[in-house]
Amino acid sequence: MEVRLIEASSEIGAGSRGASMGMAGLRVAAWKLGSELFGHAEESILRNENDVLYEDDRSPNAHHIDGLIRFESDLAYEVYRFVRNGIFPIVVGGDHSIAIGSVSGSKMAAGNERLGVVWIDAHADLHTPLTTPSGNVHGMPLALLMDLENPERKNDPVIYTMDQWDRLKKIGDDGAKLLPKDLVFIGLRDYEAEERLLIEQHGIRVVTVEELRGKGAKAVVAETLAHLKDCGRLHISFDVDSLDPSISVGTGTPVPNGLFVDEATDLLTGLCSDPRTTTLDVVEINPALDTGNAMAEATLGILEPLWPLLRAR
Repeated sequence: MEVRLIEASSEIGAGSRGASMGMAGLRVAAWKLGSELFGHAEESILRNENDVLYEDDRSPNAHHIDGLIRFESDLAYEVYRFVRNGIFPIVVGGDHSIAIGSVSGSKMAAGNERLGVVWIDAHADLHTPLTTPSGNVHGMPLALLMDLENPERKNDPVIYTMDQWDRLKKIGDDGAKLLPKDLVFIGLRDYEAEERLLIEQHGIRVVTVEELRGKGAKAVVAETLAHLKDCGRLHISFDVDSLDPSISVGTGTPVPNGLFVDEATDLLTGLCSDPRTTTLDVVEINPALDTGNAMAEATLGILEPLWPLLRAR
């Protein structure tokens, strides 16, 4: 099948600047290491709305959320268009709030089929403007995509913020894009009590790094695909902060005791081998926080085996 790279360079949802340079970091890594990554697939470059970061912030409980509406809508329809035409999009961020658009696009393409999501990330991203400790939207996409509200309300967002939140929920298919039982976390190890409550309340499957290391990544892939057996389509969302900081610090929120490169490679190749998998996100590469572009180089090594695999599908 054909593969398309989508550059989704939005960093509106992050607390640190620089994630918009993720694709540029990958290009530099490819040139340095002699990779043909960018010769294998055409690229689609979306206009970002990062200029809103220079404007006054009207939403302290969801910083600059107004800048996300058009960007996420454009990304959703780009993903939808490719998937509907049998093209596999790899969406390179940007921060993890881009998943609002990419998952919404995957769900549009899935139609009446259930969408399963594998979230490979150190963080749960299950906050809302009502519970967020930071106001950064990259910590909120899954709560929005599943349309979950937490009873543990800590903030009192302005009406404008919640209006924008509701508009984001309506991108693509109105309402929830997936069910909690159709979500699997891999590598999760840093989350707040409000997020833990939702995970426990809804019985969301969590595979820790320790569990993965005990069973092996390939066994975890098999168990994950079995867990999502009732889903007609799968969306994989890979945040590079799922990796151990010993590999690189080039991400905004590194967390100790993460995945190694070979484990991440086995996860992505195994999950993308399933014909139900239609879209992959790669997010939070931040060259501005890195040394020697190490995170982009490590990520490049994880992505390269996917090209022959996907083209042969």
